[in-house]
Amino acid sequence: MNAEPNPMGRQSPDGLAAAARQLRERRDNWKKEGEPSMMRFVGQIGVLGWIIVTPTLIGLFAGRWLDHKFGTGIFWSAPLLLIGVIIGFWSAWRWMHQQ
Repeated sequence: MNAEPNPMGRQSPDGLAAAARQLRERRDNWKKEGEPSMMRFVGQIGVLGWIIVTPTLIGLFAGRWLDHKFGTGIFWSAPLLLIGVIIGFWSAWRWMHQQ
């Protein structure tokens, strides 16, 4: 399916129509539901924090347990903490884009 040429002679991207529809739907939804409450924003910030903190703490505790079990200092703690942070921020990014 070809898009209509615009006055400049270039093809208009198919994503432009989709973005315009999405903007109209968001505006109509905002008119229908109104401005979200302050408590909703606070709740979203809390959820976002836990989405980041939980995998970070799981990585840290798993690393500390492995280090204690094998006597390796911070050999496991540091990389598992970093992996937990990466997973937490990736999950938060996905959650924010779904909202």
